[in-house]
Amino acid sequence: MSKVITLSKCKMKKAELVFIPAPGVSHLVAKIEFAKRLLEHDDRFSITVLIITPPYSNAPNWEEHLQSLATYKSHIKLLHLPHVDPPPPELLMRSVEKYCSALIESYKTHVKEAIINHVLLNTSIQLAGLVVDMFCTSLIDVAHELGVPSYVFFPCNAAFLGFTFYLPTRHDQVGTEFIESGPELVIPSYVNPVPTSVFPSFAFNKEGGYLSFVDHGRKFKETKGIIVNTFLELESHAVSSFLNDGMPPVYTVGPLINLQALHVRLGCFHYAGLLGPTHAGGALVATS
Repeated sequence: MSKVITLSKCKMKKAELVFIPAPGVSHLVAKIEFAKRLLEHDDRFSITVLIITPPYSNAPNWEEHLQSLATYKSHIKLLHLPHVDPPPPELLMRSVEKYCSALIESYKTHVKEAIINHVLLNTSIQLAGLVVDMFCTSLIDVAHELGVPSYVFFPCNAAFLGFTFYLPTRHDQVGTEFIESGPELVIPSYVNPVPTSVFPSFAFNKEGGYLSFVDHGRKFKETKGIIVNTFLELESHAVSSFLNDGMPPVYTVGPLINLQALHVRLGCFHYAGLLGPTHAGGALVATS
């Protein structure tokens, strides 16, 4: 006769995940919703969320969303990282994407120290991995240094994830940014050829925006998996396009939405909240 062993009878360590969201409200909201759903599905997990405070104090509803985790306080621990001086504002004017990459890069030491001092020193838990935001790929290096798996949380849709995967492959062949008058391109995650005129502005940015996303696409492939805010029935073509050798597994966990969050919409996420309302006009919108 087979035995049924319940969790309460198992003497096993709780699995700890470290979540690192980008300092933007829309990304934070999606990450919070994923954390809630994960814990509701399996309470053997506990989560430490490393908080990078937005560089501008007018980021909307930031603390309000953090407080929404209060009911999960037995399983979710919030840890605010020390403040670092943000990159110069001139960089922000040249490229939002490059600015974000530089900001996250400056937190690598703080992230590593926080994990060592607040997670690894706790012998009652086992660190299962780092889950970093799509804009925090430089922190994958911290996972490598600590010898733990890393995963990317991608709050956009699967088609745009495919575009991000496509960028380093295309850059290795061409070596330069896109041009708006370029020909339509065949990108595996899209059903039809895509005209460059509909690409987001970073694709044409010569001040680091384009190269920042090329770097993100490369770093994605170093992870153990990509967690995407979509579902198979919505984007079957895009999800199927990831079933190639050399691609990390892609896990669809959507839709993760908070109906009270103004910056989150089904099938469309942007990062206007990253820099506060004064920069909303530069928001990246990723739609399939």
